Amino acid sequence: MKILLANPPCILPLGGGMELSFVRAGSRWPFSDKKERSRPLNYVPFPFYLAYLAALLQKDGHDVQVVDAVALNEDEAGFIDHVSRLRADIILFETTTPTIDYDLELTRKIRKTSKAKIALAGAHATTFAEEILTSSAQIDFVFRNEYEISFRNMISALSEGRDLECLKGFSLRREDGSVLSLPSAGPVNLSELAPPARDLFPSNDKPDLSIYWDGFCQYRPAVQMHASRGCPFHCNFCVWNQVMYGEGRYRMFDAARVVDEMEMMVRNYGAREIYFDDDTFTGNKKHVLEITREIIRRDLRIPWSCMGDAMVTDAEMISMMAKSGCVGMKFGVESGNKQILKNIKKPVKFDKIKMVAKACSGHKIKTHATFTFGLFGETRDTMEETLEFAKELDVDSVQFSITTPFPGTRYFSQCEAQNTITTREWRKYDGSRSAVVDFEGLSHEEVEEFCRSATTKWLRHKLKDPGWVLRQVYLLNRLRKGQGNRLFSEKIFRALRTAIK
Repeated sequence: MKILLANPPCILPLGGGMELSFVRAGSRWPFSDKKERSRPLNYVPFPFYLAYLAALLQKDGHDVQVVDAVALNEDEAGFIDHVSRLRADIILFETTTPTIDYDLELTRKIRKTSKAKIALAGAHATTFAEEILTSSAQIDFVFRNEYEISFRNMISALSEGRDLECLKGFSLRREDGSVLSLPSAGPVNLSELAPPARDLFPSNDKPDLSIYWDGFCQYRPAVQMHASRGCPFHCNFCVWNQVMYGEGRYRMFDAARVVDEMEMMVRNYGAREIYFDDDTFTGNKKHVLEITREIIRRDLRIPWSCMGDAMVTDAEMISMMAKSGCVGMKFGVESGNKQILKNIKKPVKFDKIKMVAKACSGHKIKTHATFTFGLFGETRDTMEETLEFAKELDVDSVQFSITTPFPGTRYFSQCEAQNTITTREWRKYDGSRSAVVDFEGLSHEEVEEFCRSATTKWLRHKLKDPGWVLRQVYLLNRLRKGQGNRLFSEKIFRALRTAIK
């Protein structure tokens, strides 16, 4: 069977050669980024679910085609032409909340030129599976939660002419037009997953792993990997843990397998940095220590970085991470107000966060902390508290975003119950630029305005700290050595030019 796995584009023109392009598959937080029309996105996450699935389907002998239009910087017309030429038997799209209306319209256009069955996956599709199938006749299947094994089982049943209704993990339209939701498949057993089929991305005819990039990385090419899946915490706004994982447990790949894959990335793809784009790389101390000791035992000298969590990271872990080559760690703080953190069920101790940031700095591990405005109970004063804590924290960079009440989360249900959501226009559920929740005494417009100015205020404060400035000089020099003068200069110039425009 010929199967197309796709990450479709969603691009909105802005004029003046600029556009908004949505980051989709591979990101736990779908959002739009402003860029020049001819340029790729500055952040291109690797679409792991599609790649794990591709490996499984190839193992079963299927003809697997891939089109990651986001990574290819392909517009809608180019994507539709690409899909039409491939003549697949079934097409799988990953969808997101802010792009769902565009995605459904795109599938209607594709249906006009293709007889392929069309399947959707992703958090939004999971939440509204039956509604999507009922209202969109061009959609044949909606895969819920983690979908690699469920989709593989469905393809096997289709290929062998077996009944689909005895399977799990998806919703489908029957021949009589009725919609059936099969039972949940439950969390994926990670031992069932083969390493991602990276050689197919971003497309079979243009394989190029170096196109995937996280701006936090300091060496290039940097290859993205997973060492675990899930998170031991249960923040009320997190769509991935609640919807994609169905509140499933934290799972880890075997440490030896992780380091095997790291070696493969160096050998096969010339990786100069590994970025562990886990939900929480540092979620289990024993696992982290096993990985770091295995890296040291094999003398695998490659810089690596990760998405971690400061509350479960201690001095011993940081020391071993640094010894094994760690050069960077991101972590979420979310808010500088204790009551708000209690409201969202995020166990944060501010002294512990400060200790982790300081310890990382002492080991020359670059740090990046994320904060979000618009959490349940937010006020103007609590946003100011968050900004002040971000200024105090000894980190190298920050991300300020707007909390999005993604459907399927407890935060969404909470806001709905209190009638604080301002719109059901899904395209506005874009945390890089739009707030959709009003609070008592705090409007969504005020949240947007505060978020827009926060980074500038934070940076002005940091530039007054000579120690922080000196550390940035060191990190910038490491970045230059890791990416080369041309790429380094181009990155700085592009960032300045985009900001001016």
